Amino acid sequence: MGVYDDRRVKIVATLGPASTERETLRAMMVAGMDICRINTAHGSPDERARLIEDVRAVAAEVGKMVPILLDLRGLKIRTGPLAGEKVPVARGTTMEIVNTPEPTTASRIGIDFPSLFEVIQPGSRILISDGLIELLVDSVREGVAIGKVGRGGLLLGRQGVTLPGAPIKGGSLTETDRVDLEFGVEHGVDFIGLSFVTDATDLKLARQVASWHGSNTPGLIAKIERPQALDNVASIAATADGLMVARGDLGVQMPAEKVPRAQKEIIRVANEMAVPVITATQMLESMITQPVATRAETSDVANAVWDGTDAVMLSAESAVGAYPVEAVATMGRIIREAEAEGPVRTPASSMPIPYLEEPSAVLADSIARAARELTEQGNIQYLVVFTLSGASVRRVAKYRPVPHIIGVAADEDVARRLNLIWGVRSTVVPLEDDPDHLFRIAGRLIIEQGLAPAGEYALIVGSLPMTRFSGRTNMLHVRPLGT
Repeated sequence: MGVYDDRRVKIVATLGPASTERETLRAMMVAGMDICRINTAHGSPDERARLIEDVRAVAAEVGKMVPILLDLRGLKIRTGPLAGEKVPVARGTTMEIVNTPEPTTASRIGIDFPSLFEVIQPGSRILISDGLIELLVDSVREGVAIGKVGRGGLLLGRQGVTLPGAPIKGGSLTETDRVDLEFGVEHGVDFIGLSFVTDATDLKLARQVASWHGSNTPGLIAKIERPQALDNVASIAATADGLMVARGDLGVQMPAEKVPRAQKEIIRVANEMAVPVITATQMLESMITQPVATRAETSDVANAVWDGTDAVMLSAESAVGAYPVEAVATMGRIIREAEAEGPVRTPASSMPIPYLEEPSAVLADSIARAARELTEQGNIQYLVVFTLSGASVRRVAKYRPVPHIIGVAADEDVARRLNLIWGVRSTVVPLEDDPDHLFRIAGRLIIEQGLAPAGEYALIVGSLPMTRFSGRTNMLHVRPLGT
């Protein structure tokens, strides 16, 4: 299948100093990188603009649709600088805590968050440096809180702070995020990763803000990082264009032993609602410094595949690691082995979409399920799905069919976004109302691009008339590709 392989689960790779050269980008795409992630917490706008341009250029050279995910940084709370060297913080020590970025000492910690005292109270936990240091709040009075060190360590300057369970407002779209969101719309990125989502209203706000800067707004990926988001995951999924299991922040916001169950729940909801889901954080962490993954990491990636994820993500492994291309290739091998016995179908990926109400939507979902059955009974190797918005492709992919899914969109932006979805490769064909002519043109293009060989029978899924309705699948048709 040309530059694509037989994997159904996709690989998201974060770009950074280790992977910004065009030759490295090309090697990563050939090795199996399906989606590029750019983290706005690092680099300048000019550097990100050049990187977007390079990704687009290299993808065109390779002949591969590669969507770009621009990940917003969200609210980043940090400690102040240090007054001197590293500060040892011993368990049981009483500390003063202030809500300004003043220098930290052995008895006083400055936290750069003016609203700190509005969201903490006696009994609150303050975690520093990914939870390595823990403060337990005893009392809060005007201008200062008193806490004890529950877990000690060496404190550095400008360390990240997490406030588990704190009712933080506005964290999902800070002023900095609004600037980065505008940048993403103007530069035509395919997806925006929204940090610290609490509920569906965060997504609605982000979509509204994005619409102020252009009509072709990116899809929104809701990062599930907080227990509150986990509680609201179904309503978030119904509003988002994708979910991310952000295991790093989840593991700080809640006890780490609860994260595996949370991962399964997020993926289950996404599968049930036909929303693509990315499993992220520390999947091949050891490959930052070594060329092979550990057995535990290999099992972690495989288990995400068996859970039903649409994609798995590399972070530091590909951004700053010594082996970005090898990390992508390793992830691809693990996925193929996990899928060796065929598509992974969870119970949730075999159920009708739960929130469908309109008769046309119920029909579209029924046709998507029927498409899977027909291709398997008829030994058809390819499913070609025509779509205006991508909804028809998501519905077909939800049922995890055996044949390869080829999404055909009239718009290149829609076509690129389809490549986040499980099992989907895509192409662009201008839609028209003459279905016979359209099927011939699309079939020939699919063959030319190496997405399928000539003469293979395909089950075609779409809606009639082809150019007027989005998400109203009402047609199944079988024919040899290109005829």
